[in-house]
Parts: sequence; structure tokens; C-alpha cells
Amino acid sequence: MRPMSTVLGTAVLGATLALSVPAAHAAPADTSAACSKATTAANKAEAAFDAALASFKAQVKAGGHPGAAEQQNLATLQNDANLATSDAVRVCRATKSPVGTVHTGVGSTSNGTATRDLALGGGLIAAVALGAVALRRRNNAGDQA
Repeated sequence: MRPMSTVLGTAVLGATLALSVPAAHAAPADTSAACSKATTAANKAEAAFDAALASFKAQVKAGGHPGAAEQQNLATLQNDANLATSDAVRVCRATKSPVGTVHTGVGSTSNGTATRDLALGGGLIAAVALGAVALRRRNNAGDQA
């Protein structure tokens, strides 16, 4: 039977290698004119919504009661900002975005699970379980002698 340090060393080495390898690489940014135009429009729409929201909150904080027109304007500006952002994402996505586990903020688990990550996790759990069994058998053998 191998010494416990060999088993634990192998498990630690495997975990280190698994965690040091990045799971996904970021896609290169699109620098086309259409993308720049769409991004600028989205930023302007978001700035307009943020300004209107700040004004709305300031009016409420000062004791004012915004009317239906202010609320409708805020809803319209939010919708415009969401639409412009959606258009920018659609226009700027020239390459396929990476998918997989979320390490960099891109991708999700909605496209399935990372098989490699699951296998490594299962392997680590199995190594710990085997180590516990080996220690228990060693202690039991020492008690009987």
C-alpha cells in the first residue's frame, strides 16, 4: 500500500493543475465602425436614463410627488436604454462568445456543465474518500496488534 503522503500529494497536484488552467478565453473585442456607433448610442441612452432617474429621485427626496408624465418618461428612457444596449450586443457580436463555467463573467451554465470540472471534482472527492479509508484501516490495524 502506498504511503498516505503520496496519495494526498497526487490529489493536491491534480487540484493545483485543475485550478491553474483557465476554463475559457475571452473573445476579441469587435472594433468595427458599426459596433462603435451602436456602443456610443447605448452609452448615450443609458446616460439619459441615469440622469432622468437621478432627477426623479431628487424630486422624491425633496418631498415632491412625480406625476404620471415623469414616470412615463422614466419608463420610456429605460426602454430606450435597454433597446440600445441590446442592439449594441447584437451588432458587436462578430465572434461567438465563450461558454462554460463563469470565471470571467462571460458564459453561463445554461449551455451545459463543464465535464472536465465535474470529473476533476469527482476525482478529488474519491481521493479524499480513499485517503480516509486508508487512514481508518491503518488505525484499526494498529489497534489490533
